[in-house]
Amino acid sequence: MELERYRRQLNIPEIGTEGQNRLAASSVLVVGAGGLGGPVLYALAGAGVGRLVVMDGDTVSLSNLNRQFLFTQADLGRPKAEVAARQLAAFNPELRVEGQVCQLDRENGKAMLAGCQLAVAAVDNLEGRLALNAVCVEQGLPLVNGGVEGWYGTIMAVEPCKTPCLACCYAGTTLEQSGEALGVVTGAVGSLMASVALQLLLGENPIPGELLLYDGKRLELERVPVERSPDCSVCGT
Repeated sequence: MELERYRRQLNIPEIGTEGQNRLAASSVLVVGAGGLGGPVLYALAGAGVGRLVVMDGDTVSLSNLNRQFLFTQADLGRPKAEVAARQLAAFNPELRVEGQVCQLDRENGKAMLAGCQLAVAAVDNLEGRLALNAVCVEQGLPLVNGGVEGWYGTIMAVEPCKTPCLACCYAGTTLEQSGEALGVVTGAVGSLMASVALQLLLGENPIPGELLLYDGKRLELERVPVERSPDCSVCGT
């Protein structure tokens, strides 16, 4: 590991050489390589997370390019996971980056999480979030979830048996696929998700039992408590 690459963050007390070695030994599954996944992946790769598994079954389209900054016009029609893996490997050659061209479900989720210490849900549909949430709770792995709609975004960190899971939070709701997305908002929310992910890898959860709300119009953050449901079908005891 070339420590010079990480010199500016090694000076941060919560990181230092010990924390940097911990990041280098970590593996993270990021489901979704789009508007949220792109900034998450760039931030984790830049920070030196040693192994990144990028999972996305979609291909690059022209309507993606207003906010999905891993891709260029030349990538249209190509699998997002493959393009993302190539870009990230070029960005930081020290890392191991794996692109998985498929959609996550309960059946393949366990295999995708093998060897990982953390998962990130950067998808635009409730079904995908809840599928990853269920697998993470089953495996006892922390999960960072994010979502965006227009100017607004949400971030939540799930620690199985410690915090509410996504099923607790979304119980009784039906969310449609997002139709509004702006690059400045997905970039801000993705960066916040990456910050939470890095802190979890270093042993701290900055938002335990809370939903972090981002207002991109007023440039405000709000923390909303979320209760764990004892009747939750996923994490209930």
